Amino acid sequence: MYEREEKLARDYFQDADRQSSLVSEQKLVAAVHAGMAEGTRRGNSVRRRYAFTSAIILAAALLFIVSWLGDPGTSRVTTVSPRNWGEFEAYRSIAENNITIKTALDAGLVMPLHISTQEKNGYKMTLDGMIADRRGMLLLYSFENRNAQRAITDVSLEGSLKSSFSTYWRGGEGNPGITHNYFHLTWEEGQKLSERMTAEVIVTPDTPQAMISSSYKYRTSLTASFKLDTAEIEKAGREIGIGKTMTIGGQRIHIGKAFIGPTGIYLNAVYDDQNAMRIFGMINPAIVSGKGEKATPLTSYMTMNVDTPLQTMVFHNNNMDARGPLKLTVKGIYALDKSDLKLVVDTEGQKIIKAPDDRLTLSERNSRTGLAGSSQLALQFNAKPALNDETTHLSIDLDDSFTDGEGVKHFINRNEGTYWESGGNPEGWTETGIYNLGPGKLPQPLTFTISSYPNPVLEEQSIRIR
Repeated sequence: MYEREEKLARDYFQDADRQSSLVSEQKLVAAVHAGMAEGTRRGNSVRRRYAFTSAIILAAALLFIVSWLGDPGTSRVTTVSPRNWGEFEAYRSIAENNITIKTALDAGLVMPLHISTQEKNGYKMTLDGMIADRRGMLLLYSFENRNAQRAITDVSLEGSLKSSFSTYWRGGEGNPGITHNYFHLTWEEGQKLSERMTAEVIVTPDTPQAMISSSYKYRTSLTASFKLDTAEIEKAGREIGIGKTMTIGGQRIHIGKAFIGPTGIYLNAVYDDQNAMRIFGMINPAIVSGKGEKATPLTSYMTMNVDTPLQTMVFHNNNMDARGPLKLTVKGIYALDKSDLKLVVDTEGQKIIKAPDDRLTLSERNSRTGLAGSSQLALQFNAKPALNDETTHLSIDLDDSFTDGEGVKHFINRNEGTYWESGGNPEGWTETGIYNLGPGKLPQPLTFTISSYPNPVLEEQSIRIR
């Protein structure tokens, strides 16, 4: 799932990146990701060596039931005065920019945990509180760094989840002293939450040598185990049937239902398989909470299961208002005609034979060999929008598999040597995808399938949810 998480993060922060320095990202970034990923993989075999603390979450889960009764009829949260945050006051700064966490704290929906790891190499993590329902979990944690050197933290959560899951935010910077952050985990509909979970933070000193190394000697693993009252958590939130169809550019999107819980709003959508275009995503989807002057846009920050007909969009939720009106609004879709999804490239002859349009070109780096003599494809997307153009926030990408000139299937190596760069100026911008195609030369031409492309189809639509 790591490549999916990196792509989601890349799309989410792409606009902010363009409006800042607008210079190409260095290959060091790719090396950092590859090094940390490899170090984490190597660490899997030794994680069990570390002791972990455990605690049982008991009647605190009833905090959810007070405000979120599981009756499919009416949730009993009312818009009341915010509660005192008490011990969670230290999270005020990060919660101010996250309406889900802020309103959960205001409504008293955060369950205290008070679970700490053992201190190791001057590092310690404490799980302070949790927000959970049947679709997701938000962990509020503090990180103590007793060293003079800043560190980078990467948090993960493990349990008996059998299906795929996604993370929206999983780490941050661990400056000397105590810092506060959160971890957000979501999982598929119908997936049962494990009664025992283990949180792990991988700590890496923020030094050039440690960041580019794949050696686990630079990593410190901290783990803490805890139990959940899953029966009580399952009662938090409610499901709303919608059963409406949205049509944009002649393409139909079926909006089935929504789950509204303390961790967010999970909206199920299915792209009609009879559509003439493949839809890659929606443009600026938002759920408007309330109406008039009190209307608040609840933004979407994740789409789960992007390779299946069922798409689950995850939105923030206003936990202080469980009865007010909700309306889904979109400004369009990203889509391509299904006949334009094939990309045919002669990487040896430096030529694109077939592409959706002339915005795709081959970068000059396409002539170079990749990591350890492997073949590579350097694909460049060129656009000339305004820097804040909301229709270009989606990255280009290709399916993992491709075929060579003899029809033999190969796979892109996403673990190393595959990365993206972007840059530009007020007159336009470029995004370059560098793909590691594996060792040796391949019979030409190569045929790829486009899995993501910033081709906007603009048409505003809305659907009432509640």
